[in-house]
Amino acid sequence: MHHARQLHPISSLGNLSRLFRATVIFATFVLGLAATQVHAGIKSKRQLAAIIKETPAARLVAEGEQLKEAEKTAAQIKNAITLWGVGQSMEPLYAPNTAVVVAPIKYDDIKKGMTVVYVKNNGRRVAHSVIGETRGGYLVQGINNDEADAEVVNEGNLIGVVVQAFASSETNFRNGVTRQVATRDRVASADKSSS
Repeated sequence: MHHARQLHPISSLGNLSRLFRATVIFATFVLGLAATQVHAGIKSKRQLAAIIKETPAARLVAEGEQLKEAEKTAAQIKNAITLWGVGQSMEPLYAPNTAVVVAPIKYDDIKKGMTVVYVKNNGRRVAHSVIGETRGGYLVQGINNDEADAEVVNEGNLIGVVVQAFASSETNFRNGVTRQVATRDRVASADKSSS
């Protein structure tokens, strides 16, 4: 019996060791999987906060009703148009198949963080968020794109600004960025008060 008692703790340590190795392997797998799920695109918290502030959240509607609801809203805004979002450049803010209402805006009234629609040199209309300004116009970037667009938005190619969006599914992007910015602000505030 005494000998069996000595084996029991050693046996438990062996089980713990196997459990630890299995946990490390599982955690490594999960972290690897999570790393592949991180979206590309705009990483600056300041830019993301501006986009959250200046770009409207999509209103949830039933599948197939996105464009119909956007058209109702556009009809109430002078010279507004509706567009159907395709592509993934604005994910996760706007998923594909999000209908947007675009209203005219004075060029000088554009602010960082607004999502504007402009016509590219190839004639395609693009909705991307304003991230900066140069002498030639506004720099814009899709939330999910790694770099700013090669073309800038200027008075000649600007169509308008997104004033409302309608989607059939929710993303957690807005809530996640809002929490990150709030946490950053609390940390910065705490750092200033402790100085």
